[in-house]
Amino acid sequence: MSGVLFGAFAGKRGTEDHAAALDALELLAERKMDVHRIYAVWDEAQPNKFLLADLERGRIPLLSITAKRQDGSGVSWASIASGAQDAQLQAHALALKGTGKPLFLIFNHEPDMAGTAHGTPAEFAAAFRRLVTVFRQQGVTNVSYSMTLVPYSFQSGAADAFWPGSTYVDWVGADAYNWNGCNPTAGDTWRSLEEAVAPVLTWANAKGKPVMLPEWGSVEDASVAGRKGQWFRDALDTFKRHPEIKVASYFHTTGTCPWWLDSSASSVDGFQALGANGYTHATAAAWLQPSTTTGTAPLTVTFDLSGSTGFQSTTGTGNDAWSLDFGDGAAKVTGRGRPTALQTHRYTAKGTYRASLTVTDWKSVQNTDTRVVTVK
Repeated sequence: MSGVLFGAFAGKRGTEDHAAALDALELLAERKMDVHRIYAVWDEAQPNKFLLADLERGRIPLLSITAKRQDGSGVSWASIASGAQDAQLQAHALALKGTGKPLFLIFNHEPDMAGTAHGTPAEFAAAFRRLVTVFRQQGVTNVSYSMTLVPYSFQSGAADAFWPGSTYVDWVGADAYNWNGCNPTAGDTWRSLEEAVAPVLTWANAKGKPVMLPEWGSVEDASVAGRKGQWFRDALDTFKRHPEIKVASYFHTTGTCPWWLDSSASSVDGFQALGANGYTHATAAAWLQPSTTTGTAPLTVTFDLSGSTGFQSTTGTGNDAWSLDFGDGAAKVTGRGRPTALQTHRYTAKGTYRASLTVTDWKSVQNTDTRVVTVK
């Protein structure tokens, strides 16, 4: 795979749900996300609604399952490694296999920050191996597996103790941040993404594994206007210099620090420039944006198709063919080259309709985005 699969986790604001938060982020970024980060707990049924929504929208889910139940109780890594949790693992395996779509799976992200809550590093490694073994026994072939730690563990040598082994790990992940003093324990100097990811790149290269950034982000520099926006522009150079980085999912929310993309106009501009570049389009992306998704009959909806993008093409370019199905039995609208920006359709009868846009890029890779339109 050439380039970077570009994605994000979108935090909620106000009364919006996660779907609305992600839609808002994509409008802010002026592009569709290739990858969407999803956090789940141990006994949460899969595929959950967020994962199903991603598949319908043509995104690749980046699913994290932590060793904690919905009631807040922990699951020890030793119990997973022993086989005592196999029934849950089998249920997850069959459910994710049943989607028939590729996805990334992170088991217990940042185990190096968990202390002794779930067990020892060796027990984490054994639990990771058990998960992958059970998935393989169930015939799962559409899931790839990531061990994700904080960058410092790759620098200190702590990562070695958590390593399940090359035959079990497909990706090495690191959550890389420019803290700039917002977290007293994490460094008080401004650092580039290049500096933040250096330890994991060295470590993963020695293992012969590609790298993902399941979380990454920067705060603003109160003393230098526009510095965060430039940080995003510089990140593109980092990605290009290190082609082993193949997935980057921005953490658009408040965690330990405020990582919101829209912390300043220059930050938004920098992220938009990064996301528009062909290097951050590592796959075809259909992007279907309806003017409304609900209303009374007759309902006229205008669909914007113009943001759809092909492999390694700047946003809105790179597609060879497209097809729009309005979902109500009306004739499909098709075309060649860049999708016609606006298509208007009138829904005359009450019902729930699934409008779908399929694009085929210049590499003959297809992607489909489906939006639900409800007519009352």
